[in-house]
Amino acid sequence: MGVRSPSPAYTRGVSAASIAGLRDVQRRLLAWHRTQGMHAPWRESGDPYEVLVAAVMAQQTQMSRVMPAYERFIAAFPTVESLAAATAGEVIRVWAGMGYNQRAIRLHRAARTIVEGGWPREAAALGTIDGIGPFTAAIIASFAFGEPAACVDTNVRRVLGRLAGDERIDGKRLQALADASLAVREPARWNQAVMDYGARVCTVRPKCGECVVAGGCPSRREADGATRADAAPLLRVADERVAYDAKPPRKVRPKFEGSARWWRGRIIDALRALPAGGSMGLAALGRSIANGHEGLPAAELRTLVEGLAAHGLVEIRRGRVALPE
Repeated sequence: MGVRSPSPAYTRGVSAASIAGLRDVQRRLLAWHRTQGMHAPWRESGDPYEVLVAAVMAQQTQMSRVMPAYERFIAAFPTVESLAAATAGEVIRVWAGMGYNQRAIRLHRAARTIVEGGWPREAAALGTIDGIGPFTAAIIASFAFGEPAACVDTNVRRVLGRLAGDERIDGKRLQALADASLAVREPARWNQAVMDYGARVCTVRPKCGECVVAGGCPSRREADGATRADAAPLLRVADERVAYDAKPPRKVRPKFEGSARWWRGRIIDALRALPAGGSMGLAALGRSIANGHEGLPAAELRTLVEGLAAHGLVEIRRGRVALPE
């Protein structure tokens, strides 16, 4: 099936940012995707539940870690009904190894809402479900239901921004550009193609020598030796030339070990190790999570536990702590 230009509903208000030769760009990226795109079970099945699980798992997690975790999760909860029927504690246990455990709670809540009210088909309605944000809603609407909903993440922003000649585009203007650029007859494949292209070709240090749309890209490399893998590309933004660094400076990140998030993860892991329905007193929990490290003061441990309880990740029962059941 071919592609067509977006309808006026998608192009309204996008005059500030657009992609020249859009139809040709669509054809080339879709052709690239047919042979180079990522294969994944949730893409092949188009099942909305599988798409939901994968989309939530992919938030802040590399795809190499998502694949095995996804298979384990689907084996434990093969349908949205089975996930909704599980306890929050059961879901948190199966989520082991993924980190950002709040995602498991949001996914569980979304499943219960869907079982009660059914699957909305449109992104706007999906986005009203607690636990499903705009990006996940667009993923489900396009992947599972073929709805013309444009997905926007960092990879999409990079690809479309460079093609439009403004990599700094953000917010509503970025969403408008994505809506206007959507191949509306093939929304799922288009969203997949742009995300995959940003992950594999139009990366932070773009591989312009491999790019199938470089000929019409206003942000393509212009420096001598642009075909070399280490050449520094030039980006044209608002008639200014902004050079990429050959090796972008590494961001200095705060130390993770010993941070509040690190301790929260250790608390959840300690409770996961208990049998279903098991609990621990604060003193025993503190000793368990120390495990060779300097322990937390009792007051700090209590504060962390109370915070986890407020987010539905643990329960406090008569002074003992457990996963929610």
